[in-house]
Amino acid sequence: MSATDEIGRESIALEEIREKLERTTLNSIREVLPDRAIEEACEKAGYRFRERLLTPLVVTLHMVLSAIWPEESFAASWQLIWDAMVSRLPGARGRSPSPGSLSKARKRLPEKVWGEIFAWVAAKAQLLSGAWESWRGHRVVLLDGTCVTLPDEPELAQTFGRPRTKQGAGKYPQGRLVTAALAHTMTLVAYALGAYRTDETSLCAGLLGALCAGDLVVGDRHFAGANLYHLYLSYSLQFLTRAHQRLRIERLPRLISYAANDFVTELRIGQKYRKKDPTLPEKITVRVIGAVIRERGKWQTLWLVTSLLDAKLYPAREILDLYARRWRIETLFRELKVRLSADLLRSLTVPGVRNEIAARLVALNVVRVIMLEAAAQHGVDPVRISFAHATRAVLAFAPALATQPLWQLLEIYRSMLAEIASHLVPERPGRNEPRAVRHEQKRYPRLKQTRREWRLENAA
Repeated sequence: MSATDEIGRESIALEEIREKLERTTLNSIREVLPDRAIEEACEKAGYRFRERLLTPLVVTLHMVLSAIWPEESFAASWQLIWDAMVSRLPGARGRSPSPGSLSKARKRLPEKVWGEIFAWVAAKAQLLSGAWESWRGHRVVLLDGTCVTLPDEPELAQTFGRPRTKQGAGKYPQGRLVTAALAHTMTLVAYALGAYRTDETSLCAGLLGALCAGDLVVGDRHFAGANLYHLYLSYSLQFLTRAHQRLRIERLPRLISYAANDFVTELRIGQKYRKKDPTLPEKITVRVIGAVIRERGKWQTLWLVTSLLDAKLYPAREILDLYARRWRIETLFRELKVRLSADLLRSLTVPGVRNEIAARLVALNVVRVIMLEAAAQHGVDPVRISFAHATRAVLAFAPALATQPLWQLLEIYRSMLAEIASHLVPERPGRNEPRAVRHEQKRYPRLKQTRREWRLENAA
């Protein structure tokens, strides 16, 4: 039937609209996140659903698109999906679901389904990362945490809590997010979301089971401590962290000395930890490596602690260079919070917040997997590919991949990968930037109440 015939029809069957939505939505990522992955996630989660217009497939793609689309809004991403569908099925005009129906559809999708979808994409990301993720026989995993801001809702404030400042409680609730990412491809392996007051190390403990034996976890001081080192080893993991700020390096016994700033020693596990877990040993053997660096304008000695004890197998210089790559995870957080709009979430309920953060992490991994495909096809380093351009390419190529003949789709997809691989960020070793803004912000007074409260007080 031609488009002219469709325009003349009084109505279009619901099944036809649903089929068109499922067939034409965000086709540029459907190779990485295929329909079967979402269907299998629903089956594993035990989620049964009716044949509605807003199926799990449509809702999943809608939430992933809301992360990638620059307008930072669920409504904007849905309008894009619906208008694109109506352009191909004009008889469906004027029948878009209401914002309330969309909200209910997002709520219907259980958190467990999103967990299964994330696990599916993460497994594919790890498989494709194999060509890059190996350093002296170990896969390098970066551990770090960040915070996300939530809407000012009583339910969210009660569950996640607010930060405390010198001026009192913060204006908005915040959640704490801890991630495990592969250092050489910046794809996510696992994540945990908790209350603001939850310690990063507590959230981290729940991620270790998702890692593989022999992985080398790299973290900052938050992930340091003799008790945590024993925890990593209990999962058959190796570790490399910055020394805890309370560790007195000069008091440590030197069991083996490789150099003045490179030696093997023993760390005592605190008595309070051994009281909680009597199976913990009194001491743990580690290697300590130091180097003089310039940090924040001052020269100081950086001390690292690692389980890689053999200096011949693991030279100190390479370990120091490896730790320097830890800063890449800060770039990943910038991509997540700025490019994928996860800095300020929009869901108003606890399940909605958990689903929204899962959707944005799935979106991040989906884009990263496409970047891995581009890197493999064109022989470039995946971490040098521009994430910002990759998201633009995913959006730009989606219409063509939804409308062109089947025989052209493979060539179009390859063209998308070629364009993504051609946009590389410059190598910037030793990059050092101030944590400050140059451009002055607008000097409006701070609003000390909600906009709704202000409108009620100042109603005409």
